[in-house]
Amino acid sequence: MKYHNLIKVGQNFLEKKNILRPKYESILLFSKINKVNFSNYFTNEKKKISKTQIKVFLKKIALRGMGKPLSKIIGKKEFYSREFFVNSQTLDPRPETELIIDLIKNFEEKKSRPLNILDLGTGTGCIIITLYLEFKKKKINVTGNGIDISSHALDIAKKNASYHNVGSKINFFRSNWFSDIKDKFDIIVSNPPYIKQNEINSLPLEVKNFDPEISLCGGLDGLDSFKRIADNVRNYLKKDGFIFVEVGNNQSKEVKKIFERKQFTTIDVSKDLFNMERVIIFKK
Repeated sequence: MKYHNLIKVGQNFLEKKNILRPKYESILLFSKINKVNFSNYFTNEKKKISKTQIKVFLKKIALRGMGKPLSKIIGKKEFYSREFFVNSQTLDPRPETELIIDLIKNFEEKKSRPLNILDLGTGTGCIIITLYLEFKKKKINVTGNGIDISSHALDIAKKNASYHNVGSKINFFRSNWFSDIKDKFDIIVSNPPYIKQNEINSLPLEVKNFDPEISLCGGLDGLDSFKRIADNVRNYLKKDGFIFVEVGNNQSKEVKKIFERKQFTTIDVSKDLFNMERVIIFKK
């Protein structure tokens, strides 16, 4: 069997499973599994393929047909034009979260001050690693810190840091929110769990079945994590410290109230590409 024949088999199968871009995903899966550059696939599509390659490809295509996200099959997801390792223990990085990176960059680049940054619930580490790399381009010194309650997620975060050559530059450690934090920070950033408990089952299958629930569920009202952060964060911010939090759809008003009741000042509420209020900046 040749490349293009196998790709067609995958495409036809994914079409029957109502996958939106069956040909693209079939080619992408084949390319990633067999380490063939996606752009070079078309110049090699008539090459023959081994039985082992066929077996592996069909197994992966079957997983995709069951709803498993491409990222979880391939083991990587792009964030801010960089690839990050993911697995069943980590929440997939999402385009909406890139807004946090843009806001912190815009907020700090003109100041050019050294920064001590804490990423609460770091997961894959994509936020703190990206911030470190982006500020490095601007010659801004960053002390990066990422905490998570999941040791499995921390393993992936450390793997991502090593992959991006910052393994010795960012401190990852286990903590249940602030339980094991001793330092004070210029910036604390978090993309916490914010889905209401009764909405978990309504999420897309790719999210509900393949992202860890601990990274999704924010309690009955979806606000548990924000309350926990607001209750404790003041002790871990420097005098002029800032908090950047990602919020769920239609949560911004309630999250603002939670922090303002704790005497934080709302600096900005920013919308994502879908015109949803997504990131709030608070000042101590």
